[in-house]
Amino acid sequence: MNDILNAQQQKIWEQEHAMPNVLVQMDSPLPSAGVVKFFQWLNDNNINRSTGLEMGCGKGRNVIWLAQKKINMVGFDFSPTAIERARLRSVENNVEEKTHFIIHDATQTWPFEANHFDFVIDCFATTDIAVSTGRIFAISEMMRILKPNGFILVYVMSTQDMYHKKMIAQSPAHEQYSFFHPHNGKFEKVFTGDEIKMLYKDAKLIIHDRIAKIATFFGEDYECNHHWMIFQKNNS
Repeated sequence: MNDILNAQQQKIWEQEHAMPNVLVQMDSPLPSAGVVKFFQWLNDNNINRSTGLEMGCGKGRNVIWLAQKKINMVGFDFSPTAIERARLRSVENNVEEKTHFIIHDATQTWPFEANHFDFVIDCFATTDIAVSTGRIFAISEMMRILKPNGFILVYVMSTQDMYHKKMIAQSPAHEQYSFFHPHNGKFEKVFTGDEIKMLYKDAKLIIHDRIAKIATFFGEDYECNHHWMIFQKNNS
């Protein structure tokens, strides 16, 4: 059942990347506000940021922006259309030598060596993994490939987000605080702070902040208060 659900979600995402509908903002070439804030935090704290990875990178907006900041970046996504467009965008932005994009599913063993990356980005990625066991596995792989003392940015939806509250009430899915989007069936997991802490329990929580913004869905504006969290891998 989990494999079937994952395959269904992969097909939905492929369609969404080919013709943006539900998440038009994800098609933007501009970086996520959460990633910009993370980069500023790395700079302010003089933290090594030579190599970074984003899981569920979509069309590469964050990877490309960070590569423009002279970071060697890798991004992966299970949508071939998204990765094809990310590669084209990297050429258009003259950062193809600083970026590497691959087609890969986060719920399968990650094709990277252990203790390799200085930081990893979860920017609305675990939100879209439709089964809890897949989420847990993805985080275990993230911890494996991250260097000791490396950092993780977690920027995800919150149960305080007004649009997502509405969707949970209208179209609930199989987990608490989750829904299937009524327009295309795309799964979304919305998190409490405690749920994220449990998911990343093998890392040390450094910061738990919020990013408040107005997001537009289908012509209507909604207040959002996303989780913005930084975790650190233990030195082992």
